[in-house]
Amino acid sequence: MITMLTVLLYLGLIVEHRTAVEAGLLPKPIIWAEPGSVIAMYKPVIIWCQGSWETQEYSLHKERSVNTWDNQFPLETTNKAKFNIEFMTETYADIYKCSYKSAAGFSEHSDAMELVMTGAYENPSLSVWPSLDVTSGVSIAFKCSSSLGFGRFILIQEGKYNLSWTLDSKQNDSHSFYATFVLDAVTPNHNGTFRCYGYFRNEPQVWSKSSNPLDLMVSETKDLSSTPIEDGLETYQKILTGVLVSFLLLFFLLLLLILFRYWCSCKKKKASQREANFQMLSGAPDPTHRDRLHQKSSSPDATINEKHLYASVKNTQSEDNTELNSWNPPDEDPQGIVYAQVKPSRLRKDTASKETQVVTYAQLCSKT
Repeated sequence: MITMLTVLLYLGLIVEHRTAVEAGLLPKPIIWAEPGSVIAMYKPVIIWCQGSWETQEYSLHKERSVNTWDNQFPLETTNKAKFNIEFMTETYADIYKCSYKSAAGFSEHSDAMELVMTGAYENPSLSVWPSLDVTSGVSIAFKCSSSLGFGRFILIQEGKYNLSWTLDSKQNDSHSFYATFVLDAVTPNHNGTFRCYGYFRNEPQVWSKSSNPLDLMVSETKDLSSTPIEDGLETYQKILTGVLVSFLLLFFLLLLLILFRYWCSCKKKKASQREANFQMLSGAPDPTHRDRLHQKSSSPDATINEKHLYASVKNTQSEDNTELNSWNPPDEDPQGIVYAQVKPSRLRKDTASKETQVVTYAQLCSKT
């Protein structure tokens, strides 16, 4: 079904094209200039003409020329032709139209294109009133003036919209010529660069040099309906908002500082606990207990008691007739600790009872 519709549509287009050819209604070509239709003196420019795919030859026509000005064949794989102008002069400044020829006959002429050359005369001066920086809705006036007796002045806006205004010139008391372009209720669409040119009436496509450029800046209209009370309330709200935001920031900073200090203290406690647990697991003596022992051993009373203890044990050896090995600590170590070491003794016979007895003895030593 889709294929049938496509075929019927194609046949309808062919029939419609043949009917238009038979009636002499070939599509009108399109003409344009590249890089633009306003060209400075001695600059190159290309004129393009685009027609149908059946075109055999394109023709270019000038308004001030009776005969065809130039003919060109279409470019390969395209439906258009180009006409080159290497250097723009007054000879090429004119109004152009183009047409094409096909097997069905000749097409009608395209729309007119005005090709303008600038730089033929001295530039005029351009001024603006009241200012280049205005708000939307304000009226402004551009004044273009020159000492040359131009018949007309043209004001051009460069940019997105490419607007232009043309006015007849006037002469003031100082014998200068001018034109005043009034723009009522400007909008942001008028933002851009403005220039003006002057030309004589008998050569409307030959312009002067460009005037000094002026950049217009139109801003949006400010809302003037607000009262002073509303403005004051708006200012108060802004101040209050700023104070609240500052207070919240300070509060959060203080909270972060407290949390940081708490985290540091917890970390120190955990480190101390971990160190104590490690000492207990490794069997290291308690520093407090070690100091206590050191204090006891370093006191004079302890030394005296140790000496008495050593003497007592020695006396016991003599009284009980027990065999003891004693070791007296050197004088260099006054804080030596006296201890007794019990060693197994050899067997000893009692002559009276004729029985064997086990005798043990203790050895007192001083250990640092």
